[in-house]
Amino acid sequence: MLLGIYERAYRGGYSACFDRYGAIGPEDFWWVQSEKSVAVVEINRLAAGLLVIGTDRGRMLIEELLLSGGAARRPAGRDEGTLVQRLYEHLAAQVRQAGQDRVLLRAAETNAPALVMAQQLGFAFVDALIVAEGAARQRTAEIPAGYAVVPAAPEHARQVAKLMDDLGMTGAGPRRSRRKPRDGDARVWIAEREGYAAGVAEVRIRDGVGRWQVAVREAHRGKGLGGALAGTALEFCRTQHIKAVTTYWALDAGAARLAQHLGSKTERTYLYLEKRI
Repeated sequence: MLLGIYERAYRGGYSACFDRYGAIGPEDFWWVQSEKSVAVVEINRLAAGLLVIGTDRGRMLIEELLLSGGAARRPAGRDEGTLVQRLYEHLAAQVRQAGQDRVLLRAAETNAPALVMAQQLGFAFVDALIVAEGAARQRTAEIPAGYAVVPAAPEHARQVAKLMDDLGMTGAGPRRSRRKPRDGDARVWIAEREGYAAGVAEVRIRDGVGRWQVAVREAHRGKGLGGALAGTALEFCRTQHIKAVTTYWALDAGAARLAQHLGSKTERTYLYLEKRI
């Protein structure tokens, strides 16, 4: 039932709720239910949607709110107001219980019922998570003068972990034990200048997709190093025939410029909205 509601809404692609790419199966719902609150939304004892509540940087986050067509406008019961009103009251009560004063909601740009609810109740825009596919234009990775981009080996694991931690990245660390990459593998490249690690690129392979991320130390930005690292990651995915996917925040001007420079194609956008209780 939950799977049917979800698939009718998204039909594959990247899922922020499950943090994976591709079709969602029943086993994924079991995993999410063990980590997050999952509930069925019913009207007159008939399933009309689903609700998933998790956390985001220590705050309660309404990760997923899916309603079937027209459900948001139907009364939830006699003298009980609309389903939207009752859902908001339910969510606000949980947020208050958690000691917070704002309801934070995430909704895909195609999730019309959730966006209508947010508009009706006066939610404000916070940020947007952009899911981008590969690059529409393949570019040669031009490495700035004085820098070198080298593959990280297992013996670089400690250095890579520190670099990623310094740059606010989450990394799996370099694992290159197989010639042909498989699910669970990670490939990492370091940008060096005079032996000093100035930036990093990583491709993590999961569900047959290469999820890539790059970061550059502040003192080395604005030189094209991020583009060179991203080009290296994308070229790896291309030669291995792996679909390349990344995510970035819309209000991160540097990430947005890099995606535009690479010609990345936006696959899906998740809006983050909030309302003070």
